[in-house]
Amino acid sequence: MILRLLPSFTLLSLAIASTSIAQAPAPAPQTPATIGFMHAIHATRDVATTLAFYTEVFGIAGEVRPFENPGVPLLTNSSGVTLRVAMLQIPGRGFNFELTQFSNVERRAAQPDVVDPGAPHMKIFVRDLDPVVTAVAKLGAPVVTRTGAPVRVSMRPLGTVEAIVFRDPDGYLVEAIEAPPPADAGPGNVLGSMMGLTVADLDQSLEFWHDLLGFELDGDPAFGSDGATLDLLGLKPDVSYRMAEGTVPGSEARIQMIEFHGTLGRPFDLRVTDPGASGMAIRIAAIDKLLPKLKKAGVRVISKDGKLVEWSPTIRNVFVKDPNGLNIELVGNAPPPKPKPLAPPAKPAAPAEQPATAPETSSPPH
Repeated sequence: MILRLLPSFTLLSLAIASTSIAQAPAPAPQTPATIGFMHAIHATRDVATTLAFYTEVFGIAGEVRPFENPGVPLLTNSSGVTLRVAMLQIPGRGFNFELTQFSNVERRAAQPDVVDPGAPHMKIFVRDLDPVVTAVAKLGAPVVTRTGAPVRVSMRPLGTVEAIVFRDPDGYLVEAIEAPPPADAGPGNVLGSMMGLTVADLDQSLEFWHDLLGFELDGDPAFGSDGATLDLLGLKPDVSYRMAEGTVPGSEARIQMIEFHGTLGRPFDLRVTDPGASGMAIRIAAIDKLLPKLKKAGVRVISKDGKLVEWSPTIRNVFVKDPNGLNIELVGNAPPPKPKPLAPPAKPAAPAEQPATAPETSSPPH
C-alpha cells in the first residue's frame, strides 16, 4: 500500500476509470481484521512514580493494582513474571493508557530518540499549555523541544497551535498540544490524545498496518522540513520527514506515523516487560484466522511458542511485532468449538437366532 494522498494526475485517471467501474456491482464490504481499540501500553520502571507524573502534569488520575492472570507469563513469554498496572482514562477524544510494571523478570530499560524506528510518543491535547509547562519544570522532566519552550506549529486540521515535547520518568516521549476545545468537551484541561510511532519506512509500515490489520492511514508522500516542527521535535534544520495518520478501525482512537530522512535512527525494539517499551491492544475479528496469516507474512510472534493464549474461557490474545518493533497485543474471542463428528448410523440388529428344534421321537413302549 502507498500513501493515499496521490498526485493530481493520478486522481484524474482514477476518476476516469471509476466511470466504467461504477457500472459493475459493488463488492460486498469486508470486515477489517481490526474491529476496535482497547488501550495504549507503556511499560514503566515504577508504575506509581509514572502515574504520579501524569497526575501532576495532566490531572489524570488512576489506581495501581496487581494484575493476576495465569496467562501473563505466556502472553509476555516471561516465566514467573508478575504484573502491576494503572489504567489511565484520557478524557475527551482520548483513549485508555495502560501503565505496566513487571517484576520477577530481568528487565532492560531504554529510552528512544524521536528519530529511532519503533520510538513511541503520546500526543495529549489540552486547553491550556501553561499548567503543563509549569508542572514539567517543577518535576525537572527533560524537555526535548530544541528551544526548551512551547513553539507555534501548523498542525492539520487544527491550524496553528502551540506545542512542546518532553519525557516522562521512563524517557517516554510526550507531546502536549494546546488546542481549541470541541463543542462537546467536558471539564478539565485534557481534551484528547493520539498515539505516535516513528517508522523506518512509511510505505512498508502502511503495507503491514493496512494489508494485515485493516488500518486506513492518509498522508503526504513528499518529505517536508518545516523549521518549527523540527524545533518542536528537537531536530536540526537539515532533517526532513513525512507522516500518515488515521483512526483505528472500529474506534475513534487515532494513530500517527512519521518517517525521518537525513538523520540516522537506531531501532528501538524492546520486550513487553522492559521499562520504556510501548504498544497497543487492539480487538480482532477472527484472531484464530489472523495469527496463521501473520506468521505466513513473516510477522514476529513473541508470546510463548507463538501460540494464542487462553486468557479466559472466551478470550484469546497474543503479542506480535510491527515492522518497527512496536508491541501489538491482539485480542479476540475464542473460536467456537469444532463440532463433534457424527457417529456412524447404527447397523440394524440381526434377527434373533431361533433355538434348534429336537427331532420328534415315538413314545416309548409301555
